[in-house]
Amino acid sequence: MPQVSLPSRKRPRMTEPERRCAACAGLFSSRGLRELQSEDGYAHCTRQEAEAFAQEGCALCDFLVKVGKKKFGKDKFEKEIWSAGDRLVFQSQSESGEPASRLTVLKGRIGGSNEVLSIYPFAQPDDPLAALIPRREVPRDVKSPAVFAAARKLIHACLRPDNPSEGHQLCRYSRDTVLPTRVLYVGNSRSPNSPVRLQVNEVETHGEYLALSYCWGKPSPEPAFQPVLLRKNSLHDLTSQILPSSLQQSIRDAISVTRKLGYDYLWVDALCIIQDDKEDKDHEISMMATIYKNAIITLAAGTAESASEGFLGNLASKPNAYLPDHKFAIPMKQEGKIGHVYLTGEPYAPDHPLDKRGWTLQEFMLSSRMLIFSDYQLLWQCKEVELRSVTGDSRGLEYQQPLESLPWTVFDEEAEPRFGTSDSEKLYIWKTIIRQYTERNLSDQNDRLRAVSGVTSELEKLWRDTEIWGLWREWFIPLLAWYKVETDRVDERNLKRAPSWSWASVDGIVRYQDPVDVTIDVQDAKVKTLTVGSVVISCRILNADDADASVSERPDLANKAWGEEVGDNDLLYLLLGTTKGDDHDGEGIGIGLLVIQVSRGCYRRIGLAVFPDMLIWEGKKVKRRIIEFEPKE
Repeated sequence: MPQVSLPSRKRPRMTEPERRCAACAGLFSSRGLRELQSEDGYAHCTRQEAEAFAQEGCALCDFLVKVGKKKFGKDKFEKEIWSAGDRLVFQSQSESGEPASRLTVLKGRIGGSNEVLSIYPFAQPDDPLAALIPRREVPRDVKSPAVFAAARKLIHACLRPDNPSEGHQLCRYSRDTVLPTRVLYVGNSRSPNSPVRLQVNEVETHGEYLALSYCWGKPSPEPAFQPVLLRKNSLHDLTSQILPSSLQQSIRDAISVTRKLGYDYLWVDALCIIQDDKEDKDHEISMMATIYKNAIITLAAGTAESASEGFLGNLASKPNAYLPDHKFAIPMKQEGKIGHVYLTGEPYAPDHPLDKRGWTLQEFMLSSRMLIFSDYQLLWQCKEVELRSVTGDSRGLEYQQPLESLPWTVFDEEAEPRFGTSDSEKLYIWKTIIRQYTERNLSDQNDRLRAVSGVTSELEKLWRDTEIWGLWREWFIPLLAWYKVETDRVDERNLKRAPSWSWASVDGIVRYQDPVDVTIDVQDAKVKTLTVGSVVISCRILNADDADASVSERPDLANKAWGEEVGDNDLLYLLLGTTKGDDHDGEGIGIGLLVIQVSRGCYRRIGLAVFPDMLIWEGKKVKRRIIEFEPKE
């Protein structure tokens, strides 16, 4: 869209009785609609005007300002995106970005900025605005014949079983795969009443199977109901027949979906891993990356907090149809009627219980294709198609991509690498994974490393590197610079789970320097020895009492627990290296660790330190030493 110089105009008055400023009132007028469809767009108002109108009661101006602040943050929005005197210009755009005659999405540009506000309007079918606004409320429908027909069509387009070379090139991996050790044989749409049974594959067996990603959750609310799990003493019986009535609802739903999509096999951890056999459990968990990577489709039971709930029925926590909360009355002068528009300022981001579970992150990242049973719609995602409803209905919701995907070369070793192979990309990917993963919950915190081991095993092969306690050998020094956010510091460190220098030694949310791709540009510390059992580095060390007050300390533990951990020991700073940031006028800032000496030559990490003034590392009291980190207990 060409940049245009817009004349200033007198501040519009507020209109009565809806209390809208004239700029908002004109947005859906005949003139406004013509301008929205033009290359120059519809000139709305400046931020200064919008904030003033919002104070006077213009709900639409208030909405626009709040959308911008939420998207960019208040400071960035006001200082960098929408300065006080710049005018907001809207244009109606189609999915291709061209001007559109119907109001599917309103794109707002601000001055010369490339950043935009995207406003998604909805209208009821019998509303006067319905002819202009194609988006409608979205009723919950994840299981109708039309939805499953659309899903089958997407699967066919991705796989092209009749001519695989015409299918999605980025999704080729799981087309001729080996079945896991055990799968459920469920029959398919041609035999919906086939007995369900456990199939044990003692020899290599090829076949297409689906995998289920779901929350186990709490036990069934019915005390008398004890769902079937695979145990040592039930293995033989389950290979004969499994009664659907003995299964939890999410597993029953997954069996039904597998049949409707025309597949015979389903992998579910509860029935394909021997739950009371540690050796079998460890082996199958080590195969998790392969299981999800090879699955033809992963079914994600997004909405179910527990396996007893299922994912095909109605949701008690959600209305039966989606419509944005922000409703505005629009006078239609030609018709003499009042129309109503419902606005949202961002793509829909489902709040799935599944997305809060630690184990399911790697299931998402490793899957080539996913069918996600969401709040209102059945969603599709593969390596070539971003998250969308299976029906692809532009009249409904647009979805926000929730997670970082793995480099697609993980799924096709012969493919030409595109992303995730350069050093900076590796760091970005791993820091993003750690941020997303540590925001999730684990029922057993001892799974802190195991629940993401499928991802690390794939990246080890791709990067030809070694993961050690959640860090990578090639980038060990920069990856030591993690920290606990102040609001999520914990009361203890688990040295039996991981050494203190690993983020896995503490529970909860872990971050790296913000933004996520900032890293240590110049490493000061040098690795001497790096194994699972021993880490020795050469580094500069300074007693905290000999530093100035400019040092920013970020303890790993909460105040009382951190004080107890330090005890009578001297608090020491250990310099890892320097980075650069805009906040420091281009000058290098130091990144290091807070450590204490626990025995002669042996140190424990207790936090992160940031040094805005690197002069403190040039004094006589700074010592360079070879130190060993305290090992895991």
